[in-house]
Amino acid sequence: MQNDQGESRFTWHGRRDRGSRTHEEIDELVTARNQLEQLVRVIVEIGSDLDLDVTLRRVVSAAMELTGARYGALGIRAPDGTMVSFVHAGLETDAARRFDDLPVGEGLRIDDLSAHPQGAQLHAHDPPMRTLLAIPITVRAADFGNLYLADDRPDHVFTDSQEDAVRALATAAAAAIDNARLFQREREAAKWTNASREITAAMLSGDPQTGPLQLIVNRALELSDSEQAILLVPREPDMPADQVETLVVAATAGRYSSEVIGRQVPMEGSTTGGVARRGLPLITDSFQYPIEGFTDVGERSAIVIPLIADGAVLGVIAVARHPQQPPFGSDYLQLVSDFARHAAIALALAAGREHALNQELAQADTVDDAVHAAAEELRRLWRARRVLAVTFPARGTAKATLGGPQVVSVGESAQWSDLPPDTRQLLSALRDGDLLSPNARQAGTAGIALQHPEGVLVVLIDLAELRPFTLEDQTLLTVLAGRLGQGLQRVHQVDQQRETALALQHAILGPSRLPTGFAVRYQAASPPLQVGGDWYDIVDLDDGRIAMVVGDCVGHGLPAATVMGQVRSACRALLFENASPGSVLAGMDRFAARLPGALCTTAVCVVLDPETGELVYSVAGHPPPILVQADGGIQLLDGAHSLVLGMRPDWSRPEAHVTMPARATLALYTDGLVERRRTALERGISRVAGLVQDGRTSKLDDLANQVMSDLAPNGGYQDDVILMLYRHPAPLELRFPAHSDQLAPARSALRRWLRRAQVTPEQTTKVLIAAGEAVANAIEHGHRLTPGGTVSLDATLLDDQLELTVKDTGSWKTPQPVSYPSRGRGITLMRGLMHDVTINPETAGTTVHLSARIS
Repeated sequence: MQNDQGESRFTWHGRRDRGSRTHEEIDELVTARNQLEQLVRVIVEIGSDLDLDVTLRRVVSAAMELTGARYGALGIRAPDGTMVSFVHAGLETDAARRFDDLPVGEGLRIDDLSAHPQGAQLHAHDPPMRTLLAIPITVRAADFGNLYLADDRPDHVFTDSQEDAVRALATAAAAAIDNARLFQREREAAKWTNASREITAAMLSGDPQTGPLQLIVNRALELSDSEQAILLVPREPDMPADQVETLVVAATAGRYSSEVIGRQVPMEGSTTGGVARRGLPLITDSFQYPIEGFTDVGERSAIVIPLIADGAVLGVIAVARHPQQPPFGSDYLQLVSDFARHAAIALALAAGREHALNQELAQADTVDDAVHAAAEELRRLWRARRVLAVTFPARGTAKATLGGPQVVSVGESAQWSDLPPDTRQLLSALRDGDLLSPNARQAGTAGIALQHPEGVLVVLIDLAELRPFTLEDQTLLTVLAGRLGQGLQRVHQVDQQRETALALQHAILGPSRLPTGFAVRYQAASPPLQVGGDWYDIVDLDDGRIAMVVGDCVGHGLPAATVMGQVRSACRALLFENASPGSVLAGMDRFAARLPGALCTTAVCVVLDPETGELVYSVAGHPPPILVQADGGIQLLDGAHSLVLGMRPDWSRPEAHVTMPARATLALYTDGLVERRRTALERGISRVAGLVQDGRTSKLDDLANQVMSDLAPNGGYQDDVILMLYRHPAPLELRFPAHSDQLAPARSALRRWLRRAQVTPEQTTKVLIAAGEAVANAIEHGHRLTPGGTVSLDATLLDDQLELTVKDTGSWKTPQPVSYPSRGRGITLMRGLMHDVTINPETAGTTVHLSARIS
């Protein structure tokens, strides 16, 4: 928010005392400071919990606290724009729904609702509201809803300052809501997947009749946030499923565990028996057959899931919530169903001969690793001469882009082109036949096809001796192929979830589109750490300056990434309120002290004036930025270094100033780039400085790639890494209509850029004349037939070489110097003023390259 003089209301602590102040001025400063501290505190509170409902309620409470309003509500919209629910405080739901009729737009403030045509109904109902403030909340460019604040006191109105605070809160709330939705969904799915893998491992190594059953109900109770969980199995386990008459409670967890264990339930006429018979999951709030200690607790939401493997029902899981808890939603059913399916498969595997194969699959990180491990295990099991595992990728998959079948050969190396024609024909025939149907027509050879996550996998076993592949062999191969197909799907899902987690982190660790003049590289740590807490941000400030932030939260994994998202959002909000690096880090101190997991976060904040090259910076326990001059001089920006965030929440942070000369390069980075075991940190920083020094004449993207490549340890980075580079001045990029009235603005913009680049006045004059001729030609000749076209002017500075590119979207008219003796000399003039001139006419337009050496 800006006042009439265009100054921020929250910038009091960034100004110097210019003499004595009146009591009114001091009171205003104190009020502004208190407002800012209150804003920081409520931002911390709304972002400190990833539970979405808690976050929404905290947003409403925080807005009411900032404004002193008696009533607050957050209306939430569906994707189609309709208001679907309200989170409210101080009033009932029906009263909150009346807010929906007001056109909020970019924001709405009404001092007297009784005099407002659309607010009169709010004044007329109980409570009779008198004043209103409504601010929209946008999450990922989508309308999430509106934040409403109201009051019924005659003397209460919302001030400009309060509106500013609520708008700032809405910005932070959008980030907190986005984080809560994304991480809650990802964390929930990850919990169920991890539980499934834990149960599978337990089944493969433990007693399938005791511990694993209890583990299944324990995890089901915990992950579904339920009051009770029971697992029922057939009382006659050796009988066919359609002949089983009774289920018995074999494992329980939660309330009344001892009373429920051992209870018997008939298959006919019971809810659990019906689920077992049909093999379909069910959400219900009542059971047809009483189970003492479970169904007699009262009506409550429950999920009943069958445990099915290979078409056989191995049991039933039932989980029930407390009557006061929210009911299970249909979207939750898939998570529990997947968990039950994994649990059933694990139970089946525990009783079979496939343990070794599944142990190999459980240890695989990727589908390719799993295929290779399975081929090794099959060769060992049959003592085969060779096992071929050939993947025929489906169209549109990643493997299809590699071209041709992908061959894994164990025992004897081979590629698809090396295989005899009859072998390739057999493999192709198996691919086109029925899945899980073994082919053992040739003595000493057996093959089978199964589902692969990206197509069809064909396994061909060549025995060491020419013997028939017996019926027992074929049965075992069918079972193992079925388990392998399931295992590949499971590994694929885990791999996809890992990629999703990394993609999620990439989405929140920093902006995807960078301003010109910047290059950023992020590298996740090598497995198993991968997801971490590093982040960066580049923020265009209202006064034309640019803020650069790089930070590192403690820890790894999704918890660290969660903290990172909240810390980055808070930092950006503080930058918009007061773009003073010291003040921003001081605000982050208070944030980190209150946010669990954020203590000891390191960060560096730099604010750049792109016109002058002036840098203002402050460092909180972070490795110092590196400034490399055009002549190779190196300067560590360690003049404003202080403690990590959160250690002293009530102190001021130092700031330092330095000016970047033209062609200088600034490097910001996290400690993962420079820290190595048994190596001093200073040595790692010196290596970065040396690489930037050596690459100061390279393009910025090339330099970033070179630094990341040269510093990468053997085996990959053991911590996630961020590298941010900026070179001054940033390249000039102009796009304007092909019209003569654009010549003067383009010339002015180029002149300002040349001044920032510290080009001498004499050289500036030559460049301006040559560029002016090129732009004039592009307008006059390139667009004589297409007046609606555009012209671009780009300028870059690399070492002592100045490069300009002028491009149009038309086609030039051939010069005719005989008919027009005073025309057509622009190209000659350009060649006389610049060291090199290249003109490339093409169908889509003409490009003119101009280059000159500068001193």
